[in-house]
Amino acid sequence: MSDNRKIWITGSSGMLGKRLCSILKSSDNVILEGNTKIFDQTIQKNVIDWLKINKPDEIIVSSALVGGINFNLSSSAEFLYKNSMIALNIIQAAHDLDIKNLVFLGSSCMYPKNATQPIKEGSLNQGEIEFTNESYGIAKILGVKLIEKINSQYNRKYLTIVPTAAFGPGDIYDEKKSHVIPAMIMKFHNAKLNNIKELTFWGSGEAQREFIFVDDMAEGILFIKDNFKRNEMINLGTGIEIKIKKLAYIIAEITGYKGNIIFDKSKPEGVMRKILDNKKIKDLGWKPRYSLEEGLEITYKDYCKNT
Repeated sequence: MSDNRKIWITGSSGMLGKRLCSILKSSDNVILEGNTKIFDQTIQKNVIDWLKINKPDEIIVSSALVGGINFNLSSSAEFLYKNSMIALNIIQAAHDLDIKNLVFLGSSCMYPKNATQPIKEGSLNQGEIEFTNESYGIAKILGVKLIEKINSQYNRKYLTIVPTAAFGPGDIYDEKKSHVIPAMIMKFHNAKLNNIKELTFWGSGEAQREFIFVDDMAEGILFIKDNFKRNEMINLGTGIEIKIKKLAYIIAEITGYKGNIIFDKSKPEGVMRKILDNKKIKDLGWKPRYSLEEGLEITYKDYCKNT
C-alpha cells in the first residue's frame, strides 16, 4: 500500500468508511474524512470546493444512501436522485481537477435480476434490475458508466469495485432502513429481551445471498486498489452463499432467541439467488479472513455493547 498520500474516504462516517479510515491511518497516509454529514455531496459546487481546498491524491467513493428492501421501495426517488448525484459529482469533479486515482464502489444490486449465477462483471446491463432495488442499482450504473467513458476518452485509470452485501460493527440498526443482517440482529435481540415467542420475516426464506464482513470488505478494496492493474470492473465477494432461512436460524442462535421463526411468502424478498463471480480477485491471491459465523459473532457483540 502506498504511503504518504492524501486519501479521501467520501463516506467516512459509515460502517465501511470507518473501517477503511482505521486501516489506512495505521500507515503514513493522510486520511480526509469529508463525508455527507459535513457537506452535501449531491451539490456539485460543494464537492468541487472541498476538493480544491483539500487536494487529495486518491478518492474512495464509499458514500451513498443505503437501506433494505422496505427503505428502497418507500424512498425510491430519493435513492435514485441522491446516489446518482453523489456518484456523478465526485467522479466528474475528480476528473476535472486532474485527480489521478479514484475507486468507485458499485453494488451487486446493479446486476440484472436474471443474471447467470455466479454473476460475472460482463453481466452488467444484460437485463432488467430487480424492482426492489432498481433506483439504487440505476444510480450505481451511472457511476460505473461515467468512469468507463472517462477512462476511454481521457485515458484515465479510475477503478470500479463491485462488492457483495457487507455487514459488521457500525451497521445501520433502524427498523425502516436496515439491511437483512442488522434487521435480524435487532429483531431477535429485542424479541429475546421482551420474551416475544414468534417472529415473522419477509419472503419465503429460500432466497440465497452472499455476505462479506466489513473488515474483509475494507481489506479487499485496498488489496484490489494496490494489485489490480486491468482497466475494468472487478467483483469483491466471498464465493459463499446462504439461504435467508438458514441465516435467520444462525442469528437466532447467536442472539439466544428461542421462539418460533415464520416467513411471510406474501412479502417481497428480491431475486432468489445473488452471488458474485469472484474469479478475478481469487486469481490475485485474495481471500476473506472471517467466516460468516465469526463475523456475526463480532457484530452481535458490538451491537450489545453499543445498544
